[in-house]
Amino acid sequence: MPALLEAGQLWEIATELRPLLEQTARAGSTLTWPQIHKRLPSLPRLHADDQCVLLWLVDEDRRKGEPLLSALVTVGDRQMHPRFPAVAEQLGWRTQSGTRPHTAWSYEVLKAHQHWRHRR
Repeated sequence: MPALLEAGQLWEIATELRPLLEQTARAGSTLTWPQIHKRLPSLPRLHADDQCVLLWLVDEDRRKGEPLLSALVTVGDRQMHPRFPAVAEQLGWRTQSGTRPHTAWSYEVLKAHQHWRHRR
């Protein structure tokens, strides 16, 4: 299992990861961690906890009202990342009561695609 990284390293990686996720949103797509590693070959192997911290860092300083880019990181065949609800909740993301997490996540992915589609 990979060792946990220092905060400074995580910030650097998040700075590289954000433009990749913006590009992914513009393309109307999603990415898995293995795909991210292919696109960012300098990325070290990441502990699952570091992956979560990175997703949080990517969205932490987003503009108010901007959808969560971290929603675009999926597992398997475009399935919600199991840690996404916890990461999103730390960012202040709330689902409407009675909404299933998967439904709320799908909507967040759609919002990210729409938000970034025409941005450069």
